[in-house]
Order: sequence, then C-alpha cells, then structure tokens
Amino acid sequence: MPVASVPLPSPPVPLLLPLPEDHPLRGVLAAEVHARPPVPVEAPAVVGFLALTGAPADRVLACVRALGDAPSLAAGDAPHGIERFDGFTLKWELHGEFLTLLIVRPLAALPVAAFGEPPPTAFDALPPGWLGALPGQTLAAGDVLVVPGDCPATPETLAAWFVGPSTTGAAISGGSGWVYTDFQLHGGRTRWLLVDGDRRGPTAATTVQRLTEIDVYRMTALLGFPVAREAFGRLARIEGELERITVATAALPAEGTGHDEERVLLGQLTGVAAEVESLHAGTAYRFGASQAYWTIVRARLSELDEERLDGLRTPSGFLARRLAPAMESCAAAARRQEQLSARVERASSLLRTRVDVAREEQNQHILAAMERRGKLQLRLQQTVENLSVVAIAYYAVGLFGWMLKPLGLEQRWLELTLAVSVPILVLGTVVAMRRYSRRSAHD
Repeated sequence: MPVASVPLPSPPVPLLLPLPEDHPLRGVLAAEVHARPPVPVEAPAVVGFLALTGAPADRVLACVRALGDAPSLAAGDAPHGIERFDGFTLKWELHGEFLTLLIVRPLAALPVAAFGEPPPTAFDALPPGWLGALPGQTLAAGDVLVVPGDCPATPETLAAWFVGPSTTGAAISGGSGWVYTDFQLHGGRTRWLLVDGDRRGPTAATTVQRLTEIDVYRMTALLGFPVAREAFGRLARIEGELERITVATAALPAEGTGHDEERVLLGQLTGVAAEVESLHAGTAYRFGASQAYWTIVRARLSELDEERLDGLRTPSGFLARRLAPAMESCAAAARRQEQLSARVERASSLLRTRVDVAREEQNQHILAAMERRGKLQLRLQQTVENLSVVAIAYYAVGLFGWMLKPLGLEQRWLELTLAVSVPILVLGTVVAMRRYSRRSAHD
C-alpha cells in the first residue's frame, strides 16, 4: 500500500539576538574566508591569466568596464570580482603589489591532438588591442588548457607544446587529473595543460586557480633575487670597510695616545652603520615579500598532491631545484645584513668604550688639576686670613690706644695697657674670624 508522505519541517529561522555592538572589522573578517573564489571551469576550456604590476587599479578596472556591463565594478572598493561577458568570464583581483586578470573561455569538445600548434588561448576572446592598452607592466602571463580525461596528453602534443628538457608533469589529486608545463615563455606566455579526469576529485576550477597562483607567485617571489645579487656586492664592500676599521681599532695603543684616531675611526664606523641601515631599509620589504610568496608557491604545490610520471619531473621538483636556491639567496642576503648590522654595532660599542675611557681619563686629569688648584686656593685663603688677623689686630690696638689717650695716663702705664691688650685683641679677632668662616661655610 502506498505510504503517505509526511512533509518535512522547514528549518527554523534563526532569531536575531541582541548582541553587543559589532567590531568595525567584523564583517570584513567574516567575509575574508570567502574571498577570491575560483571561477567555474568545465573541460574543455582555456584559461588565460595576466599579472600587472605598477598598474593603477582604477585604470585597469575602467578597461574592464569598457568591455561591457560589469555591475560588480560599481562597488569600487571590492578587492576582487567576477564579470561574465559574451563568450568568456573575466575575474579580477587586487593584490598588494600587483593586479591579476583571469579569463575563462569554453571550448568545443575536441581531443588534444586536434588543437594543433599553437594551442588555443583565452585572450583571443578579448577585443583586438585591448590587452596592449592596459596600464602597468606584465609580471606574469600564461594559458591553461583544460581538457577532459578522455583526451589524455600524447607524447606528440607534449613535444609540440613544451620544450623537452624543461617539460614537467605529474598526476594530481590521487590520480584524478594530470598537469603538464615547462615554465617557459611561448610568445610571452607560459603554457599549462590540465587533463581533468575523475570528477569526484577536486574541481577543475580549484586546480586552475592553484596553477595560476603558482605561476604568478613564483614570479613575484623572484623579484627579490636581483635585489639579493646587488645586495651581495654592497655587503662585500661594506664588510671590507668594516674589517679595515676593526683592524685599525685593534692597532690603536692601549692607553695614553690615539684619541684623535679613535674619533676618526668612530666617524667612519658611523658612516658604515648608516650605509648598512640604508641597505636594510631598502631591501627588508622585498626579501620578506619574496619569502612570503615562496611560502604560497610551496603551499599550492603541496595542495596538488603530485604523483610522479615516468620520464618527467614533477613541477614541485623542478621549482625546488631551480627556485629554491634563489629564495635561499634572498634569505642569505637578509641574514647577512642582520649579521653585518650586529658586527657594526659591536665594533661601534668597542670604539665608543675606548673613546669613553679616554674621556674619563681626561676628566680625571681635569679633576686632579682642579683639586690641586683648590688646595692652593685654600692655602692662599688661610694665609690671607692669618694676615687679616694680624692686620685687624694691629688696627684694633691702634684704635684702643687712641681711646686711652684722653685718659691722660703716663707713658709707662699707657704702653703697659696696650701691651696687655694685644693678645686679648688678637684672640678676639681670631675667634671672630672663625665664627665668620663657619657661618659662611654653613650658608
């Protein structure tokens, strides 16, 4: 008997809870995990990607807008967007140093051998002259040909599309697909061939996004390599100058002389320190960015889950052999700058210590001379005070004699009285002078 169908309950509508005020960045942070979604790709299709550096974003987006109606561009401040036009889909992304365009164009279901040489490109879907009118400079550009699993790559196709010694290939995602490239420029663009096999594996869109990011980020990572090579030359020259200053410092006398030479060497060392800091300031960002981009490249290669094919190197093995040494050079240049800065700081500390010791010795000599002068001044002051006691006592006796004259004493008694008053007046003067000195010292 038929079973009556029971309607399923509809999911409850979530209630809006009275939460505290949102953080200003809450919406942006919540949307970040959904940012930069891959463009849907179904085999067969061809994907073209372009990375522009030094390109004003508003001018590039104006060129995109000129292709036709692009409603999402009205937002203006979005870091990415997907626009659908007649015959192709275009995705744009704004990055810190560059801007990327990705174009997806469907193809007819033809086997790989039928594509001929050269392979098709998504850039053919754009109006003539549109690419050349874009502002900025091309940092990376390439084509990714996506074909279904029933059209496997043949040796003839690989030989026609890729440079034999550089051809790499691997099975990816547990054998659900195959990818080939040679990392060479063909007409100014790199070539990738993606054979999309088992549809139960990762989608072609995700794989295409990984491949384009590998190509773009390997180029941005390599931007630090020329900077590193130039930095090595400057570092060698600075290290030679630092060694000369260090040897000259070690040759200075241990004590007593060489103060002028120390000040000259300290001035030269200050100039070396300024040059090291200038070099570090000019390269630190580039080296840090290169390491960050290289980390992204390795992460995307790891996500491919490669399996080696007979007779071919894997893309990750090829890049590890060719790109890793360049990245190690960037890291070595950054470490060498840090080590050189530390050496300059130690040499500066040594010279400053010598200069400080010399200055302390000079200060000690000055203090000793001041002490000697102070002692001489004290002795002179004591001598003046003693003479002052005698002079004051002399005048006091004279005044006392003038006070006795009106009394009409005989000469003999007058002289006797003055003689007796002399020690008393001298003693009184001494006591008065000492009290005055103590009061002055207390004040």
